[in-house]
Amino acid sequence: MRENKGKISSEKMNEIYEKIKTPYKVGAVMKDDEYLVDSPTLFRFDNKWYMVFIKIHKDVSVSGYETHMASSDNLMDWTYEGKLFERLENEHWDSKQIAGYAAFVDPKFGGSNRIQPVNGKYYISYLGGNLNGYETDPLSMGLAYGSSIPGNFTRFEQPILSPSDKDAREFERLTLYKSHMFMDEAMTLGHRYVNVYNAKASDHRERIYLAVSDDAEHWERYLDTPILDETKTIDGLVISGDPQIVKIDDYYVMFYFRLIHNKGTHNTFAVSENLVDWTVWEGEPLIRPEYDWENKYAHKSWVLKHDGVVYHYYCAVNDKNERFIALATSKKMQ
Repeated sequence: MRENKGKISSEKMNEIYEKIKTPYKVGAVMKDDEYLVDSPTLFRFDNKWYMVFIKIHKDVSVSGYETHMASSDNLMDWTYEGKLFERLENEHWDSKQIAGYAAFVDPKFGGSNRIQPVNGKYYISYLGGNLNGYETDPLSMGLAYGSSIPGNFTRFEQPILSPSDKDAREFERLTLYKSHMFMDEAMTLGHRYVNVYNAKASDHRERIYLAVSDDAEHWERYLDTPILDETKTIDGLVISGDPQIVKIDDYYVMFYFRLIHNKGTHNTFAVSENLVDWTVWEGEPLIRPEYDWENKYAHKSWVLKHDGVVYHYYCAVNDKNERFIALATSKKMQ
């Protein structure tokens, strides 16, 4: 049985904030004039950095998410590598929406940042659906595997988790969104592989949940309730979403974003010792809209540390119908 270690002290929360803050905004690092670009996940493979990200045509009525990849030598300048997953002209459950996220990246903050092979494979989780449009409900969670990067990935035939599952929890019975899978060497929940994701039900508010696995391919829900539900504590909160978990010493740090009605978005974090009981940061957001080029939304984190620098990639949206991946750093970059 898990141990409830209680609330994280304000001193520890401030200490972690100082380790992860990124006050220097670089601006756009991945942008496409015809498409909305979103949801970066990053990792290292061999001697290169890779970014998995998703795109949807600006005419979303006849479009849907597809998954792409770019590479970099320095985390600043990115070269487009190609499409990983594309829409299909059939009626399969994931034929029209296929939004992928790199799985099993080393979770140690300031560690190798490498994507870790499991079962001799590399995995990408994804949200999938068979309807056109922008995140058209319902969406389920899929999994794909490949032998190398870059390379071809094979999708599992059926979802690994779905809102229509018999054991779907109260507030995840409409759509499952971004999943972040990581290897937990401490086996804090009694399982080696952990999956954290946001989901929604008919109230159209999003909460964050856990699932676990012993083989990285067959997943089961963990707990009957969300691990993060801010709908009752933050007035007007619509979304707590797009989680990423890293390990700083013995603490789990979860980056995520909030969307609050009439107040826009911001990226923040929470801290836990057991992956279940979370203390939410109450200070300044890690990322919020500040400039004209991000004057609508600044949200959806991927945070890593390399060579003493913290890189915070996020999705910036403005009133010119531009959506792209931007970057902020802990040190001013030349």
